[in-house]
Amino acid sequence: MISNVKEYLLYKNFNELAVDILALAKEILPDSFLFLSAFINNEQHILKTSENGENIYIKEGVSLPLSAAVCSRIDFTKGIPLVFEDISKESSLNDIKGTFLQTNVNAYLGVPVILRDGEVFGTLCAVHEKSVKFNERSIKLIEKIAKMFSYYLELEQLAYRDHLTGSYNRHFLERYFNEFTQEDGALFFMDLDGFKGINDSLGHDTGDLILKEVSLRMETIIQQMNLNGAVFRLGGDEFIIILIGKLSEHETGQLAVSFIERLSSWDFQIKAFDLSVSIGIVIYTNKMKQTLNKLLKKADNALYRAKTSGKSTYRFF
Repeated sequence: MISNVKEYLLYKNFNELAVDILALAKEILPDSFLFLSAFINNEQHILKTSENGENIYIKEGVSLPLSAAVCSRIDFTKGIPLVFEDISKESSLNDIKGTFLQTNVNAYLGVPVILRDGEVFGTLCAVHEKSVKFNERSIKLIEKIAKMFSYYLELEQLAYRDHLTGSYNRHFLERYFNEFTQEDGALFFMDLDGFKGINDSLGHDTGDLILKEVSLRMETIIQQMNLNGAVFRLGGDEFIIILIGKLSEHETGQLAVSFIERLSSWDFQIKAFDLSVSIGIVIYTNKMKQTLNKLLKKADNALYRAKTSGKSTYRFF
């Protein structure tokens, strides 16, 4: 799956805004070492750090297990900042003292960054190499900055996600593909078989539920197979999957079979419509220098041949 860290970094103006957020926080806590972090797969990823004179050993791009990070002690359900003004005196942190020794941190302020739906993004943190007294007013202001940042993240998610299924949309497809053009990959163009009959007979509400389930099943297969890729909804019942990395035709074909099998298994009511999927596949290399539109046309051509050969199957370009 595309990691959320990579997703965030592809957001429009993410880097500039992260710098601005830290600059604002720096106005409030000028002597602090400040950083933004994201939580992904039980790890804390350091996305951006501020310039400072502190001898703190926290670097952009570094990640560490959440179990070894002090931010794991934040109460995210209540969204309350976590403050330690002298970590050397905190016996409750003895199990992660090694982390503080390695990073040279002895004072910590961690403000949670939480979206309105309760999803945890990560933290906006201020740290010092020596013990300090954090001002209550300063903490409140940092909280406001963290909330502003969460609003930006929500707006970007709305811009890049399909409103019905939660899959990425075509706008994000362009950005995602351009990010990985230097790597080999495979593009799957997928179209549901029998979906129109469901919409016509059972109604669009049922059709919408089917599209959500289809998207979820695609995401689950990619995740279970530990593949680097993402699912995009073009519109209607058409989906695109881009997989990053070198894949043989045999491997790609086996994956296509997995999609077909998983998207052909439905309960009795849906099974009556023979709901399945047809897939057109194009494998590409970084040496081909092809545009996304050219790859989509090739995959669409392969999809057409899959459809005309009996559906519920796949074809390579």
